[in-house]
Amino acid sequence: MDRPTDDDARALLGLPMAYLLPATEVLVVEARIIVETNVALAREVSVEGTGISPSFSPIWERKGSRAAVRAAALPVEFASRYFTGGGFVVLGKPGVRTLVAELMPWMAEDPGGAAGALEDTLEVWTSEDAALRPLESPYGGHYKLLSLMLADIARKADAGLDTLDWIASLGLPVEEFRDDDDPPASQIHARMEARMDAMWAQEDAWLESAPR
Repeated sequence: MDRPTDDDARALLGLPMAYLLPATEVLVVEARIIVETNVALAREVSVEGTGISPSFSPIWERKGSRAAVRAAALPVEFASRYFTGGGFVVLGKPGVRTLVAELMPWMAEDPGGAAGALEDTLEVWTSEDAALRPLESPYGGHYKLLSLMLADIARKADAGLDTLDWIASLGLPVEEFRDDDDPPASQIHARMEARMDAMWAQEDAWLESAPR
């Protein structure tokens, strides 16, 4: 996508103007709560005997003063992008949730870049006409961005991207996160692009083969 204006990007990300993020420690706790709430809800609404299906988006939005999730109608394979499989495994790691929390300020300070990097995952999970289901939690101004980043890393990890690939996919300076024994940044970017292409091809195949 073309880079949106900061105002358009903030609207896409649900991020108020001049919003101050909580401390990293708070974001880590909130990330765990978001994941646990989403997984518990997925198990609650799953049909017995058919396993967990991606019947709602893991991205939190505002409905009045409360957080809410939007209904989704995706092929069952998409459950592994968050609720099962590799997505579920990576979100269960405290270090991953901490990384997401630590990168939140980078994304909030560049809403245009964040929107460009995250819009693809947002579009996968969002159907504008779908109903919103309120949650018990009050809504925080950063919840959409935080939950979207969690959904993004889960999706890409399930598709085979590693941590450096994910950071590169966000448009962040991967050089600042490399260790000496990691591949050079150019190789990381090339690897990330190949894995992203494979992810899109796999998801297109899921959509094509879904019952109509």
